[in-house]
Amino acid sequence: MKTFKFYLATIAVFALLLTSCSKDEAGSDTSVSDNVASLALGPILQGADFNRQQITPEDTPECSGLDPAFAQIRLVYGDSDTEVITIVAIQEDAQGLFTDYSDDLEIPIPMGETTVSVTLTDFVVWSDDGGIPGEIIWVAPREGSEFDMFVDDPLDSDEIILRAGSKNYMNVDVICYDDRDVNLYGYQFFDITPIPLYDFCIFANYCSDEGRHYTADYTLTIYEYDAETETVGDQIFMDTPNKGMMEDGTHWADPLCAVIPGPGDADSDEPYLYFEATLNDWAPYYTSEDDDEDMISGTLTWDLVESLLNRDGDDDTTNYWHIFFNCEEEDGPSGSAIEPQ
Repeated sequence: MKTFKFYLATIAVFALLLTSCSKDEAGSDTSVSDNVASLALGPILQGADFNRQQITPEDTPECSGLDPAFAQIRLVYGDSDTEVITIVAIQEDAQGLFTDYSDDLEIPIPMGETTVSVTLTDFVVWSDDGGIPGEIIWVAPREGSEFDMFVDDPLDSDEIILRAGSKNYMNVDVICYDDRDVNLYGYQFFDITPIPLYDFCIFANYCSDEGRHYTADYTLTIYEYDAETETVGDQIFMDTPNKGMMEDGTHWADPLCAVIPGPGDADSDEPYLYFEATLNDWAPYYTSEDDDEDMISGTLTWDLVESLLNRDGDDDTTNYWHIFFNCEEEDGPSGSAIEPQ
């Protein structure tokens, strides 16, 4: 009879209480705004105690051995049970694993209040597949499920009270996931299907008024977009490209790639994201003039994003969207635009 290996993972969230700061500490990464409460989580993998189980070891979940890379989290907060669904990267330091900082896990405090209630409903840990979630490896069983016996504290409807300006932690017991019926963990299949993520890449040139092309430095910001109301929503990405200069004086920049969600319920030709690219000076290589075009913005449809994923017939590569600051050329996909200079 085959014996499956089974492990129990306990998610421990590091607690960092807000302390008073001097003026030179006020901008540190450890500070928390007094109108939010912050959460952080850190997985620790342990061996299971089969003596406390009511089913045989061969019936227990089999562990994949893959490393944890992402945590898929669903929680609700406040009197209105406002929903937060997010996928957060998992990092590691000398103290162990922990979830990366995420704006989504900064819970707003209601106006005039000093605390907010939070209920964690889903916690799923994924492996890495080239920078995106790969396979489910750990799941936190829900209370009342067949597998809740494996953990001391399964997910339930209990509220956690978070105080304004604090960093908080909670223990979330998880067990390995071996692709059996998700109902044994208390989930429906669609509950633990991750939000699909895709690459959207941009490369940019800047042109002087005389028509000389330069490889551009810029800041790319991407937001959610509601086509029905034509309104810009939450920011989901902001970064600048990796750039430098070779020994012969040639300036270079890599295409800047953002990890973005799919369109969800939006039609493929319906805008669902909005982007802004803002030109940055790159002295002494170039300095833009006051009247130069220094902002390019627009909306993204799934048709456009998908066309870049397989433009060259290779599913493993992503073509970039080529933009031009102050140039005569039209923005467009790589392959039809001029080569970077």
